[in-house]
Amino acid sequence: MLVFLLGVGLLLVVFWTAYRLFNTPPADALGLTFTGNPKSDPPLAKVGTQVAWLIFRIAYLVIMSVAGSLISNKGINLYFSALQGAPVQLFSRHRSEPPTDDLPAK
Repeated sequence: MLVFLLGVGLLLVVFWTAYRLFNTPPADALGLTFTGNPKSDPPLAKVGTQVAWLIFRIAYLVIMSVAGSLISNKGINLYFSALQGAPVQLFSRHRSEPPTDDLPAK
């Protein structure tokens, strides 16, 4: 159960980080200020670096969300494998044959 909660906690951190990132104004997210004056605006290399950093942060969020999902899935699998007894199936796709143990031998 703890592994599942760890995965859910990681997913919550990812969602909160993504929420903050995507609600930030573009100028603040990139850390750049454009005034319209070519002499005082940041150079193209700095703009490219900041955009690459933003793409890296988005890729990092994707990787963290996949990791959180895998950890949660592992926690669920561990929890159900720790339960005693066979899993209960309400509906079966195939017909079960009647038991042959009670039939007399020929």
